[in-house]
Amino acid sequence: MGRIIRTLAALALLKVVSGHASEARWDGADFALGASALTLLAVDWGQTRHIAKNPDRFYEKNGLLGRHPSVDRVDAYFVGSMITTVLVADLLVGPWRKAFLAGIIVMEYDVVTRNRAIGIRVGF
Repeated sequence: MGRIIRTLAALALLKVVSGHASEARWDGADFALGASALTLLAVDWGQTRHIAKNPDRFYEKNGLLGRHPSVDRVDAYFVGSMITTVLVADLLVGPWRKAFLAGIIVMEYDVVTRNRAIGIRVGF
């Protein structure tokens, strides 16, 4: 099951970086923002898997996942998040797409750096 979930996430990233976006063409900045957003989501995913594997040391703050989610729940959540990010961005055009993706980047960067500061590693 884990391999399937990681494959789906990789396909979402591939959609962004390969240029197979909607008819509302993605420009170079859109691709860079999309790839950055998905990369940070992937790092957050790995950190959240580390949290799930170490419930005696850490707990999750994301209310949708609960304090001690299973690895399968974490995997499903992040695959859904990555696919949703790509689909929503693909529906938006121009500055709206850029603003959406920039917002994901800012939010994820904050989460990833806070996690790193308290010793949470990336664990796939």
